Amino acid sequence: MKRIITLTVIVVCTLCQIKAIDFGDDRGITASAFFGCSHYHKKITYGGYWESDDYHPVITPRIGYRFNSAWEAGLLYRYEGQNDENEHYSGIGVYGEWSFLRFPRGFRLIAEAHILYNFFEGDKDNGWHGSSNMTEAGVTPCFAYRIPKSPVDIKLRYLFLGFNDSHRFYKGEAPGCLGRGDWIIDASLRRLEIGASLTF
Repeated sequence: MKRIITLTVIVVCTLCQIKAIDFGDDRGITASAFFGCSHYHKKITYGGYWESDDYHPVITPRIGYRFNSAWEAGLLYRYEGQNDENEHYSGIGVYGEWSFLRFPRGFRLIAEAHILYNFFEGDKDNGWHGSSNMTEAGVTPCFAYRIPKSPVDIKLRYLFLGFNDSHRFYKGEAPGCLGRGDWIIDASLRRLEIGASLTF
C-alpha cells in the first residue's frame, strides 16, 4: 500500500510540473526523416513445414510547414520492404501533427494523423502472401524532444490506430498487429520509428 501511495505522489508531483515550453517563433518549413524495421513471421504447413522471420527497412521522409508550436502539416513518402528484395510498398500521403502536451526541458507528446496510399511493387500474382495496393488512415502517437538552442526535434513514433484495407496476410504475418479487418491496432515492429525533424 505504501508503494502505491508513493507512486501516486510521484506521478501527481510530476504532472504538477508540466508547463508550456517557450519555443519562440516556432514557425517555418520542416524536413523530417524517420527510420524503422518491419518484421514478418511466416509459417507454411501445407506440403510440409516451413517457417521464417524476415526483417526489412522502413523509411519515411516528410516535408511540411509548422504553423506554430502546436500544429504542423505536410506531405510524406513511406517505403516498406516486403517478402524479398524485389517486393516493397511505396506510399505517398499527407500528415498533420498536434503537440497537445508539453513537459519541462523540451519534451512533448504529439498526436499525428495521416492518410496514405501505398503502391505494391513486386509479384502480385504470388497469391500466398496476398500483397496488393492499400489505403491507410489513422493516428500515431509520437514523443518528441527539442534539442536545446536548436531547431531540431528528435522524435519517436510508435503504434497505429485506424483504417487499413491491406490483405489479411499483411496484418497476420506481423506479430503485434491486432485485427485482420479494415480497422486495426498495429503494435508491430514496423510502427516503431525514430527520426529527426528540422525547422527552417
